[in-house]
Amino acid sequence: MAEQGAAGGDGTGSPEGAEGVLQAAVEVFRKLKDLDCPFLEGLYVTEPKTIQELLCSPSKYRLEILEWMCVRACPSLQDKFSSLKGAQAEVKIQEMVKLGHELMLCGPDDQELVKGCACARKQLRFMDQMLDAIWSLSIGYSSCSSVEQHFKDTREKNEALLGDLFSSPHLQALLNPECDPWPLDMQPLLGQQRAKLSSESEERKVTELARQLQESAAKLQELRAQCLPQQKEAAAVAGADPSTLDQKLRLVISDFHQLIVAFLQVYDDELGECCHRPGPDLHPCGPIVQAVYQTLTSCSQLLKAVVEATNTAVSTVNMVAKHQGEQSCWGSDNSMMSLATKMQELTVKYKLFNETLRKGPG
Repeated sequence: MAEQGAAGGDGTGSPEGAEGVLQAAVEVFRKLKDLDCPFLEGLYVTEPKTIQELLCSPSKYRLEILEWMCVRACPSLQDKFSSLKGAQAEVKIQEMVKLGHELMLCGPDDQELVKGCACARKQLRFMDQMLDAIWSLSIGYSSCSSVEQHFKDTREKNEALLGDLFSSPHLQALLNPECDPWPLDMQPLLGQQRAKLSSESEERKVTELARQLQESAAKLQELRAQCLPQQKEAAAVAGADPSTLDQKLRLVISDFHQLIVAFLQVYDDELGECCHRPGPDLHPCGPIVQAVYQTLTSCSQLLKAVVEATNTAVSTVNMVAKHQGEQSCWGSDNSMMSLATKMQELTVKYKLFNETLRKGPG
């Protein structure tokens, strides 16, 4: 298996590639010794091919070396690995792959790389990069009392560096330099390319805006076709239904709001780059529309009250007319007569009674 790893290390199997893999194995072995790897104590190996077989062939010894490297790169893994004693090796391999992915040394699913089943060149590159990270951390630790102090100092330095960068008055000059960095013979070609890209971009924007405008016009036409029959129907019954009027007002206001939002979005995303004037000053017409809506609602309620009062008056008049023409029985003589006739009879009796009182006895 070691021979296969060596042959497949460069992907070609050429002698030059195999020699490069052997040199990389020797270099990784040297770095492990320089970092005082405890698993190399008492081990005296000088043959490059044997070193490659030791570092690139799947074995428990190789996995322990990788575990030590991961702990040196991330000391917080020491407690986790200690709690995993006696557990399956797959769990530790997953933790190593996770650390390698966080350090951008391998992919999230490169278990074969940690197991020792990948090509030798890829394994050695992974080990070499992790050892370089360990070496840089060791240099930083040497000037600090602890790992936590090193991370704290590094964070403070990074924060100070970012603060100086973003507060620098030359930041915009760095992002948008006035001098064109291209050579003089390339600037005309670059200008033509930029003009071509700009024109193509503007054409795409115009095409997209035209498409959106056509879609909006089609939607408005559809809404108009839906509203026209309702308007004709309302005109035929000679009066507008308040509920329908309320729905129409809500629909118009909703469509108007959507059009305004769409215009502002298109302006901010597309038109704002081509227009150097300040943005439009839209009148805050929201309270006005609300006041108009409340006034129309009050008017609708008042019209309903007037209709109800008119209907009540008509019903009263009809009821009185019905009673006036209806024959009823009055008194003990069982004579049938209408209310109007009875009132006339009572009026005549009242007049005769008054005249009798005025003449007196005699």
